[in-house]
Formats: sequence, structure tokens, C-alpha cells
Amino acid sequence: MITHELIERIEGEAVLDFKTDKSGVVQDANIRFIHFRGMEAILEGRNALDALVITPRVCGICGHSHLIATVKMIENVYRNAGVSIRISDKANAIRQITLSCELIQNHIKWLYLVMLHESAKMLGEEPSVALKALYVSSQVNQLCALFSGQWPHSSYALPGGVTCDPTHIEVMQALKILSDVECFIRDEVLGCDVDAFAQAMEQNKVLSLTGDFGTVLRNFERLGVLEQGKSHSRFLVLGDTQEIIVHSQRSGAIAENVSEDSSQTFAEGGNTYAKNALYNGEFFETGPLARALVQERTGISALHRLYGDSALTRITARVDEMVSLCAEVRELLMSLDLSQPSFITPPSIESISGEGIGIVEAPRGSLIHRATIEKGKIVSYTIITPTQWNLGNGTSMIPGIAQKAMIGAASTAKASLLFRTFDVCSVCTTH
Repeated sequence: MITHELIERIEGEAVLDFKTDKSGVVQDANIRFIHFRGMEAILEGRNALDALVITPRVCGICGHSHLIATVKMIENVYRNAGVSIRISDKANAIRQITLSCELIQNHIKWLYLVMLHESAKMLGEEPSVALKALYVSSQVNQLCALFSGQWPHSSYALPGGVTCDPTHIEVMQALKILSDVECFIRDEVLGCDVDAFAQAMEQNKVLSLTGDFGTVLRNFERLGVLEQGKSHSRFLVLGDTQEIIVHSQRSGAIAENVSEDSSQTFAEGGNTYAKNALYNGEFFETGPLARALVQERTGISALHRLYGDSALTRITARVDEMVSLCAEVRELLMSLDLSQPSFITPPSIESISGEGIGIVEAPRGSLIHRATIEKGKIVSYTIITPTQWNLGNGTSMIPGIAQKAMIGAASTAKASLLFRTFDVCSVCTTH
């Protein structure tokens, strides 16, 4: 039987086309992103610095990630053109603080507005109102805005640094907000301190946790999907640590091996506006689970050995990243040297020609911006988003990451829930 399901309550919309057997078990699934935005085409012919204003608007959730990828790409063009460009440790730290804030607030929203809400609804229970979670995520955005001026769609990062010049008072304000966020994660998300959480992962006791994260896992268990959602067990991280893992075997990743496949798009007679992102011609999962395995975070590595790339491991990895990112932001704030310059003026962009690439680890995974610039003007611009990696639409013989994770689900509703564990975003994808 063929069924079609519109997936809402995500960033944008997606359509899932399911093929099921007589008992309703999913045999195959196609993923369609049905809207087109043309952000790459909008950038062509513009001044390269215009991209710092336009690309943050690719997405309403991960605009900072696009900004940082853009500024890294432009700085890479300078260097490839043989032009020196310097960025202070202070500016680099501030960029990382704001980027980490974006990941933290995204993970909180995903856990409460998607995972907790949808799993409770499927069990016939009234989803809890996530007002406290929304308030805390807004607090994270306020922390970010202390440096970026606003969230979302900030353009505070420029080639050569950042436009802000924070004071000690603003750093203290940021630390106060961070403490409140850490308390929320401890008391509401985990229901225990971070050491007990780490121990629960290592001892395979995460289902016993009393916080909202534990509730999500128990909901998935009651639905019979906690250990489902396994995919190819291929993971990729293209941020600062460029590595791939295939069935526990590690190797270095080279961005030049990344390609886009248009065989499933509308333009080529397929069924989606989104191109597939491939590494050496294969689908790879990217995002919090991939980052945890590449970083060899003990708890997630232990769960992965037991449960593979299942829903249990994938959900836990995103929660674990909340905890680790808060610790990283605290360390960056405490060590921030305010005496350093925020911005070191580079040569005029109008004098620069060349190619460049900027890569960051966005909330959903590896984000790539590539461009060719001629005397400061954009000749071509390419964006490869995390959703293209995780939600690429392959074939029944070679399914994409999320496609494979849905095959075998007992119903289309359960397959859709597994689909959401990848933190779906369509607006980034159909750029």
C-alpha cells in the first residue's frame, strides 16, 4: 500500500511517501521537500560581504551557523588568494560561544517541542506545555545576543573578527544566564547532575533517569521504537575535526570528496527539491551522534556499542551534547581575554579573487559554504546543509540515512517519529 504523509511541526514542511505491506510494516519510504527558495541563486553577482546578511536568513533556527560558515569561507578566499588575514583568539572564542549557544537552544526546542510532544501524542497522552523550556531557550538566545547583537539572523561576524567588544559586565551576565541554563538541564532535562548522567550512560541506565529526557526514552520504549531507527552506521564530521567513522573504523575526511546528487530532484524527474549530499558517493549521518563518536565521548560510545545507531543512541547524543556544550561555553567565557582586538581590518574585498570553503558543525551536522569570488563579486555559491546528509532521498536499493532508519517500522506513524529523531529542517535544504 502507498500512503503520503505531510510532516509539519518542523522547520518547513516535508512529505513522506510510504510503501507498506498488508500488516502496515514500512517496506520503503521516500522523502520529499516540496518548497524551493533559491538562496544560492540570489547570492550570485552580489558583493561577497552581502552574503553575511543573506545567508543567515537561509534558516530561522541555525542562522548563526550559516553566518560563521560564510565568514570562514570569505576568510578562506583571502588566504587562497595569498592575502594575509588575522583573527584574534578573542574573536574566534566569541564566534564559538555564539555558535554553541545556537546548538544548545536548538537541542532544547527539539527535545520538548518535537520528541516529548510527538511521542506523548502517539501514546494518546496530553503533551506537556513546554513553557519553561521555551523560556530557557530564549535565555540562551539572550546570551548569544550579548555578543551577536540579536538572534536570529545576526551579521556580527566579519572577515577579520567580530563587531562586538564585550565588557566584563556582559561576560558576567553571560555566565549568570549559563548557570540558569545548566540548572534547567540538570533539574528538568536530566533529573540528576551531569556526573550521574554520565554514569547512567556508561552503565546503560538512561531509562531510569527521572527528567524529561528519561520520559522521552520511556515513551519511545512504550511505542516499541526505542531500539529501532538504525541506519548505515556511517558517520561524518567536517568541522574542526574532519573525520569519518564506518562501522567503528576511523579515517580522515577530506571536504573535496563531498558531492551533491540531483538524481532525485524535481528538475531531474524525481520527487524533491533537495539534492543529496554524499561522501565518496555514499550517504553518511552527520550531527550530534557523529560528533560524539568522533570525539569519543565515553557515554555515547558505550551506548553505541550496545544499541548501534538506534533512536536511543541518537536522542541521547543530542542531550549529551547540550551538557558538553554548556561546559565548553563556560570555559570560553572564563578564559576570554577582553584586552585583545575584536576586529583586525583586512584588505578590501574588492581586491580579492579566488575560491573558498567554510565549514562549521551546525545543530544538525556538517554545514558547507563554497564560493568563487571575482574582485569581490560572487560568481558562484554552493551551500550543503546537514539535512541534505541525513534526509537525502536515495533508492530502494541504496536508501538515504533517514530512509533506511524508517524501513521496518511497524507503522507509518512510528516511521514518522523515527524520521523526527534526525531533527528535520526543510528550509535549509531547498535553498
